[in-house]
Amino acid sequence: MQETTKFAMSPQAIEALQDGADKKIILAQTLENEIKHVEDLLMGYHFRERGSVDHLELDTSSMTVDEEGKGSFMARYILGLYNACADLDLSDKAKMQIDFVPDFENGMITLTGEFFPEREPDDI
Repeated sequence: MQETTKFAMSPQAIEALQDGADKKIILAQTLENEIKHVEDLLMGYHFRERGSVDHLELDTSSMTVDEEGKGSFMARYILGLYNACADLDLSDKAKMQIDFVPDFENGMITLTGEFFPEREPDDI
């Protein structure tokens, strides 16, 4: 399983990049401004166990960006699990490396989370 999402960059970010601004700074600001998309990506991984993603922080100091603008960053968050019927109320620190690929021509960024292999069904 690997989750992916795509969102539009702001016109201001696109203009700044066209004017030669530092890609790492502009991309970090864009990701901070669009943090809801990162949260939605992470929820895709934790939906089955009815988990919640709380206190999401983007570790921009871990961000890497190559000449083309591709890179990655670390997302740190609290994973909460609550189920009244099973008497569960847990929270745990979690983190995930997220890769990004900007499409500067179309003003879009694609985020891709980590790959987690899915277990095949057992033979009966």
